[in-house]
Amino acid sequence: MKTQVLKWANLLGETGIYRLLCPGRLPVFMLHRVTEGDDGVPAGLPADQLRSHLQYLSDRGYQVLSMDELWHCLHEGQPIPSRSVMFTIDDGFYDHHDVAAKVFDEFGFTLNFFVITGLLDQQLWPWDDQVSYAINHARVVNTDIRLPSGLVYSVNLEAKSAKTTIKETREALKAAPQTGIYQWLQEEFFEKLDVDFPSSVPPEYRPMSWSDARSLRERGHGVYPHTCTHRILSTLTAAEKREEIRDSLKRVEEELGYSPEIFAYPTGRLADYDDEDVKELGQAGFDMAFNTVPAYVRQGQDRYQLPRFSLPETKADFLQIVNRFEAFKERLRG
Repeated sequence: MKTQVLKWANLLGETGIYRLLCPGRLPVFMLHRVTEGDDGVPAGLPADQLRSHLQYLSDRGYQVLSMDELWHCLHEGQPIPSRSVMFTIDDGFYDHHDVAAKVFDEFGFTLNFFVITGLLDQQLWPWDDQVSYAINHARVVNTDIRLPSGLVYSVNLEAKSAKTTIKETREALKAAPQTGIYQWLQEEFFEKLDVDFPSSVPPEYRPMSWSDARSLRERGHGVYPHTCTHRILSTLTAAEKREEIRDSLKRVEEELGYSPEIFAYPTGRLADYDDEDVKELGQAGFDMAFNTVPAYVRQGQDRYQLPRFSLPETKADFLQIVNRFEAFKERLRG
C-alpha cells in the first residue's frame, strides 16, 4: 500500500505541483562511496544507479547548482531555482575521483568534495572505517573492550551480525571522547579482536591524491575541507577543534592554491558539533558549513548548519525528495 501511494505521489510530483506549493527549497544530496563493478568498494552506491538519478535530472531540465550559485542564492537573496539540486560527497576516497566524478562529468554536472586532509596526506584512514575493517577481519568473536570513555563494551559476533556490530560500535564511539581514538583503535580495538593493524591503508580505503583534487577543481568541481582526521568535533578540546578546522583549511590552501569558504562537519549530526565549533569556523574565514540533518536548504537558515539528504539508492525515494514531495509532507506535518 505504501509503495503504491509513493508511486502515485511521485507521478503527481512530476507535474511540478509540490515545487509550486513548497517553493524555495533545495535538496542537497550527500554521497560517500560509489562502486563500478566488482572493485571492492565497501557499501558503495552502484555507479549505474547514480547515472540513473542524474539521467532523470538531465532529461527533465534540472539545474545542478555549484557552491558559488548556492552562495549567491543565500547571501544575495536570489531565489533558489525551482528545478534545482546540489550534490556533495564526503571523505576523499579514490572512487570519488575515479568513479563518482567521471559519472558527473558525463552529464556536465558539478559535484562538491569534502576531503579529510589527513587521508589525502596518507597519514590515516577514517576511524569509522577502521572499526569496520577490524570487525570484518576479527579472529576473536566474543570479547570485552574498554572504550576511550572507560566504559566496558562487549563485542559478540556469535550473537550479532558484523553489520549490526559495526553500526552499534560506531554509535558507542561517537558518544565517547575522540582525542586519542586512532591510538586506541590500534592498541585496544584491533588487539582485542586479534586483527593485525595494516602497515598501510587497505586498498578499499585508499584516498584520492592531491593531484586528483586539483584535477577536480580544473574540471569545475568543488573541493573543501572535512577536518584533518574526521574526529567528531564536539568530543574534542578547544585546541583540537581549532587544529582540525584551521589545519584542514591550510592544507587545502597549500595544495589547491585557493582559500575555501565551505566546510562539512564529520558525521554531522546536531550532537557532533557545537557553538564553539561554529564560532571557530567563522573566525577561520569559513562562510557556510553543512551537517547531515535530512532537510531542504532554504533562505534564512543558519549558514553554518545547512542540511543534507543522504542520496537514496531507490528511484522512488530519490524522486520523493527531488520533486519536493518530502517538503509537501513536512508542510502537512507542520
